[in-house]
Amino acid sequence: MILVFPLKLKAQNTPPAEEETVKIIVKARAKEGKVMLRWGVNEKYAWKYGNTYGYSIERVTILRDGKPLLKPERKILTGGPVKPKPLQEWESIASTNDMAAVAAQAIYGEDFEVNDEENSSPVMQVVLESEELDRRFGFSMFAIDQDFTAAQYAGLGLVDTDVKTNEKYLYNIKSAIPEDLMKIEPSGIFISPSEEEELPKPVDFAGYYYNNAFVLVWEYDLLQEYYTSYDLQRSEDGITFKTLNKTPITKLADTGFSGISYTDSIPQFGKNYWYRITGRSLFDEKSEPSEALQLIAFEELQATPVFEENVILSDTEVQLRWSFPEQEAWKVQKFDLLRSDKAVGPYDVVVGDIDAKARNYRYKKLKPVNYFKLKAYGTGGDTQTSPNNMVQPIDSVPPVKPVGLEGTIDSLGLVKLTWAQNNEPDLKGYKIFRADRPGQEFTLLGKYSINKLFYTDTINLRSFNPKVFYKIMAIDHRYNESEYSEVLALNRPDKIPPTSPVFDSYKLSPDGVLLQWTKSSSDDVAREIIYRKNMNTPGTEVWEKVYETQNDTLHRYMDKNVIPGTKYFYTMVAIDNAGLESNPSPPLSVSAIGQLVAQGVKGLYASVDRENKLITLAWRLNITNAHELLLYKKEEGQPYTLYQTIEPDQKLFTDTKLYPNTTYGYGVKVVFKDGSIGGWQEIKVVY
Repeated sequence: MILVFPLKLKAQNTPPAEEETVKIIVKARAKEGKVMLRWGVNEKYAWKYGNTYGYSIERVTILRDGKPLLKPERKILTGGPVKPKPLQEWESIASTNDMAAVAAQAIYGEDFEVNDEENSSPVMQVVLESEELDRRFGFSMFAIDQDFTAAQYAGLGLVDTDVKTNEKYLYNIKSAIPEDLMKIEPSGIFISPSEEEELPKPVDFAGYYYNNAFVLVWEYDLLQEYYTSYDLQRSEDGITFKTLNKTPITKLADTGFSGISYTDSIPQFGKNYWYRITGRSLFDEKSEPSEALQLIAFEELQATPVFEENVILSDTEVQLRWSFPEQEAWKVQKFDLLRSDKAVGPYDVVVGDIDAKARNYRYKKLKPVNYFKLKAYGTGGDTQTSPNNMVQPIDSVPPVKPVGLEGTIDSLGLVKLTWAQNNEPDLKGYKIFRADRPGQEFTLLGKYSINKLFYTDTINLRSFNPKVFYKIMAIDHRYNESEYSEVLALNRPDKIPPTSPVFDSYKLSPDGVLLQWTKSSSDDVAREIIYRKNMNTPGTEVWEKVYETQNDTLHRYMDKNVIPGTKYFYTMVAIDNAGLESNPSPPLSVSAIGQLVAQGVKGLYASVDRENKLITLAWRLNITNAHELLLYKKEEGQPYTLYQTIEPDQKLFTDTKLYPNTTYGYGVKVVFKDGSIGGWQEIKVVY
C-alpha cells in the first residue's frame, strides 16, 4: 500500500534493501519573525528508530545583511536529539486534538487499531488491513501533516524563534540512529526569516448537482507544495459560512485525477447554498477562502407520464389522454408533446409548454401513422419521457402496388428477390407468393409479412418446370392489402438433360446418305449434333462430328462426304440452353451406295401435251450393262424423290400425274449390274 503525503513519505512491509536510499525530507516556512521546520523520513523502520534515537537540528548562519560570513556560525538548536515527547505530556493535547491523539497512539499504543465507522472509507479500510507497523507509520505521518502541534510533539517539527530578518540560515537535520543499525541520508534547507511567502488562493473550485447531492471538486495537485488538506465551508446567505468537514479533506493516494472531490447532502431542495474552500498548510496556516460558489438543487422526477387513451376524432384529429402520479406532480413544470413517423424516432417537439396540470391534449395534424411521446420537465431541469404511443386514424386505403420486383437463381437453387420501397408511412411490410408453373395458384411464402426489401427462397432444381413465378403484395398496419405486383418469371437453372433425338428414316442416293430424324421433345434444346463412325476401316472406329443444326426446325441432313460402298453408324445428341447433353440416340447402320462410274444416260428430253394432260420423257443409254433406270421427280422448290424404276431397254416415259401451271423437275440415274450408279441427268419442265 503506497500512501502519498506532502513530504513524499512511504510505507513498506519489509526492511529496506542496503542499496535503497533512506533519507530525511525537510520543509521550512518563515512567518512573523520565526522559522518553522518540518521533517520526516521515507521509510517505516527509519520512522520507528527515529522515535527512539531522535534527530539533531543544526542551524548554520550563512549570510548577514546580504553578505556571506567568512566563518559560518553553527548552533545546535536543542540540547540533545529531538524525540517524541513523553506519553504523559501528550495527555492534555490528545484530549482536545484528534490528530495528536492519533499520532500518540501510533507512537506509544500497545495495539494500534482504528475503528471509525462513521468516517471510514475504502482507502482507510485498506490501511486498517495493513500490517501494524504500516498502520503506525502511515497514520502518524497523516496526523502530523494535518496538525503542526502534533508534529512538534512527535519530534518531527520545530519553531526557531531566535532568528534575525537580516540573516539567512542553513538548517541541517541529521538522524541520531547509530549507523550500524540504519544509515539515513541527512537533509538541509536554506531560508531567511525575511522570506515570508503569501499562501496562494485555492483555484478551480466547482460544483454540480448529481444524484440528489452536491458534488464539489477542486484542484489539489497544483497546490500540493502549499496545502496538505482543505476545509469546505457552506453558507445559506452567502455571508456567514460554516465548516462542513470534521476532519481535514485530503488526498490519501495518487490517482490519475489531479483534483479532489467532496459530496455534500442537500439540506433542502429549491434553496440556494454557497460553498467555498480554504487550504491548510503543514504549519497550521489557513489560506484565503476561494471564490464562493452558488448552487441550487431541485428534487428530480421519479415518475414518467403514461398515455391512457387515444380518442380518434377524425382522419386528422385525436384526443390524447395521459396520467401522472399525484405524489410526483408537484415537481412538474411543463410537458412537451413529441411525434415521429417511426417508433424508433427521431422524435420532434410538435407541441411545447403544455401546462403542468393538463392531462389531455387535442392534436389536429395526424398522419396515417403517428408515434407520440410526452416529456415531463422537473423543477431542476431534469426530464422524464413516456413510452411511445402509436395513433392511427381510420384507414381503408391500401398501399399502392409494389413495383421493381427482380430476382436471380443460383446454381444451388437459392432465389434472391428484391423490389422497390413503397412510400406509405403506415406500411407494415410485404407478402411473398410463388407458383411453379403457369396457371397454378400462388402460395404464400412464410406466415408473416416481412419489412425488408429483399427475400431469399430456395427451390428444387430437379423439376421439369423450366420456370418459377413470384409476385408480392404490400400491407399496411391496418392490414389493408395492395394489388399484386407484376408476376416475375425466373428461369430455373437446368439440371435435367434434354431427351434424345431419334432417326426415323434414311435414303441412299448417289449424292450421299439423306438422314431424317424426330427432334428432341425438350423445350429448351439449343442444337442437335450428328456423329458418324466408319465401320470399314480398322483404327477409325471413332465417332466424328459431321453436322450441327443451326435452327430448331431442321430435321433432315444429306451426308455427302461418304465413301461409296462403306458401312457407317450414325448417332445424334441434343444440347439444351444450359449446355446439358442428352444421351446418344440408338445407332443407325447405313451402307453407302457403291462406286460411281461414267455417265449412264446420254441426253434427257421432255415434251408437253397440255391437251392430253401429259408430259413425255425420252433418253438414250450409252452403256449396255445397265441394270435399271431410276427416275426422280419434284415440284419446284421441293427435293427430288424416287418416282419410278424403269427397265433399261425402255426409252420413253409418260407422266400423267400433273397439275396445271406447275413447274416440274425430272432426273434420271442408271444403276449398273455391279451396283454402281451412273451420272445424274435432270431437266426442268413447265406445265
